[in-house]
Order: sequence, then structure tokens, then C-alpha cells
Amino acid sequence: MLMAKLLDEKVEIATELGADRDYIAVIQAEEISRQMMVGTEGVFFLVLVLVGAWIIYRALVINERLKFAQQNFLMGVTHELKTPLASMKIYLDTLKSEKIPNEKKLEIIPRLKNDVDRLEQLVENILEAGRFEKSGYKVHKELFDIVQLINYSADTLKDHSLKQELVITKHGLPPELLFYGDRYALKRAIESILENSLKYSDKDRIEVDLTFEHDDKNISLTIADNGIGLEKKDTSMIFERFYRVGQVINQSKPGTGLGLFLAKEIIKAHGGDISAQSDGLGCGVQFTIQLKVMKHNENNIVS
Repeated sequence: MLMAKLLDEKVEIATELGADRDYIAVIQAEEISRQMMVGTEGVFFLVLVLVGAWIIYRALVINERLKFAQQNFLMGVTHELKTPLASMKIYLDTLKSEKIPNEKKLEIIPRLKNDVDRLEQLVENILEAGRFEKSGYKVHKELFDIVQLINYSADTLKDHSLKQELVITKHGLPPELLFYGDRYALKRAIESILENSLKYSDKDRIEVDLTFEHDDKNISLTIADNGIGLEKKDTSMIFERFYRVGQVINQSKPGTGLGLFLAKEIIKAHGGDISAQSDGLGCGVQFTIQLKVMKHNENNIVS
């Protein structure tokens, strides 16, 4: 409205001064062109402001998320260190006591070993996460039996299950399958997922299904449990560094948010993929690992 009024005033002044129609038409064209330019510049400036505001907002969100992740990590590490150290101290004091029967002392040794293994895994996870951030993960490949590795990892999980009944059902595992990759890294990745099933369960009986499928080009390992499950928004976030579901301060489950992150990086370093799926809280979680089969020739390995 304001622009139209200004144009009318210019035309009126030109008419009063006796300008002919051609001159008035030129004035109108120039004014319309100027108004369009001003309008375009205004829109461009508005878009620029909105884009800048969005970038600042995203930076603030990322910064807050990073601060939250760091807080989660520090609280998680503190909890992970204090809990096994406290129980180890109790176990060692018990073992020193002459009043405790030897049979009871023998029962304590596996629990003490579990706490030592837990501390060792924590330190190793932190060191590995630092290496990934610095230079990425470098695989040390060799030819090994991946079926044997999966069976060993499942048996290790049973050894860690001291308080709950654990039932692991295996489907489709062949007697043997040679795979070219980093044996110890893949063992860590698979065990991290299996331990997740053990850790995040509120049931006295934990059920884990391992389903193995393969052809000439691909290997698929699905690990499904009957644990507490996940909300849909968490199924992709759980593979981020330091991410843990919910507030750490409200969590009774141990962890630092590094296990699944390391598992993802290891699988990616092998050219594979890992994903999680859940029908919601209380419905368990299904992890799927996809790997490419590497064929072994006499002198080299080809995909």
C-alpha cells in the first residue's frame, strides 16, 4: 500500500508539471523497478537472517547435546569405577579372613574375576574411543572361523550371567565358516551387543536369539533379546559416542555409552553395517550385523 501511494504521488506531481504520457510511463516503470529491487533485497535479507538464526540454533543444540553426553560419560565412568572397586575390596577382605570356609572363598573368585574383567573392558573402551577419534580404526585382518568366535562370545556371556538365568538359542550357525577380518575387534563388537542384552533386562530369565545367515557375498548375524526395549528415537542414537538412554543419574544400569559406539565403528571398518530395531519399551531389541564375505585365494584375499 505504501509503495503504491508513493508511485501515485510521483505520477501526480509529474502530471501537474505538465509532463507528457511517455515521461510519466518512464517514471512509473522506474519506480516499479526500484520497488521490486527493494522488495527482493528485503526478502533476501530476511532469508539470510533466518538461515543465520537456524545455524546459531543448531550450534547451540549440538553444544548442549555434547555437554549432556560429556556429563553422561563422566557420571557413567565414575559409577563404573566405583562399583567394581567397592565389591573387589569386599571380596579381598573376605578372602583374607580366616573365619570364612574355603568353599565360600572359591565361590568369590569368579565374581572377583568378573569385576577385574569389567574394569579392564572399561579402560580398553576409553582407549579405543580415543584412537577412533584420532585416526579411525585400523583393522588387523586374518583368516579365522567366525562361527567359533560367535559361539565363544555367547559362552563368555553365560559366564558373566551370575544373577539371572540366561538362555541363548542359536539358529542357522554352520559347523564352520572362514572369514577374513579382525578377529579380536569383531569379538569385542559381538560381545558388546550380547552384554547389552544382559545389562538391559529386568527379567529373571533372559532370552537371547542368535540368527546366522550367509551366502557367497554376505553374512548376517541377528541378536534379539527380551529386554526392556527402546523407544523409536533411540534406535539410531544408541550408536553415538557416550549416548545412553535416559538420564544417567536415574539409571541403575552400568555403562559409559561407548560399547555400541565401538561396535559400530568396528563393523564399519570391515565394510559392514549395524542397526537396531525395537517395537517399543518392554518389547526387547533386535540388533543386526551385516558383513561382506571375503574370499580367500592362495596368495591374497579378494572381496
